[in-house]
Amino acid sequence: MRKQRNGLILSGTFGTTFLIAMGLATPVFAQPQLSGTPDELRGFLYPRANTVNISGEAELNAYKDIARVSLLVTTEARNLNQAMSLNEELRGDLITQFTAAGIPAADINNSKFASSPQYGLFGRNPSSYEVSARLDVEVSSEQALQLLAAAADEYDEVEFERVEFEHSEEEAFEDEVRELALQDVMEQKAFYEDTLGLELRAINFFYGGIRQMARAMPATLAMEEMAMDAVGGRTAAAITSAPAVAPSFDEVEYQTSVTVVFEIVSESQD
Repeated sequence: MRKQRNGLILSGTFGTTFLIAMGLATPVFAQPQLSGTPDELRGFLYPRANTVNISGEAELNAYKDIARVSLLVTTEARNLNQAMSLNEELRGDLITQFTAAGIPAADINNSKFASSPQYGLFGRNPSSYEVSARLDVEVSSEQALQLLAAAADEYDEVEFERVEFEHSEEEAFEDEVRELALQDVMEQKAFYEDTLGLELRAINFFYGGIRQMARAMPATLAMEEMAMDAVGGRTAAAITSAPAVAPSFDEVEYQTSVTVVFEIVSESQD
């Protein structure tokens, strides 16, 4: 089909194509593009309120008041039954001495024994049996600690294996030092609110955990120890065999920090 307008003849197909092309030629206005990291985009779309971070610190000093001592008792005999009997008898004597000196029986743990056969140079059958068992003792004084060390010196079968010092009120001190750190934060918050005319509301916090810092050996004592070794005051063997009872009931420091994030909810207007 052909149409004529003002001397111009257009075919139907061309006219339709022309109109579509004109429609596509109309300008298209694109939407603005946002780019950035997820946190940046979140901050753009959902602006955060004005915030301020206030950090508080605290420390408390205490003394370790419990020593957990491990004594290794080793006996040897020609047959296993005899070695076990000797070991049990010696541990019984030690427990009697310790309880007579005031150490509660409940603080003495009599562990199970372990045995090992001892062979001669060319023998296929054991020439003797060695039995070892531990006494784990909890003490709370230097006198009791010295008593255990003296037992290791008195009996060749007893070895002062190790000692660990603890603070009996550890949990209570950790709670208290946390409370002091938060109190420090709140005191600073009150100061800033009064001084700057702000109102702050806590919305988050970051806890730094509890740190226990043991006091190191004084420098003068360490130098004396080194000097004694240097001049031959003690041999390496004597140092190795000496009961490891140091450090004693030493000081421990509890430290912590906390940071609280506050939102500024209002400001005073002049």
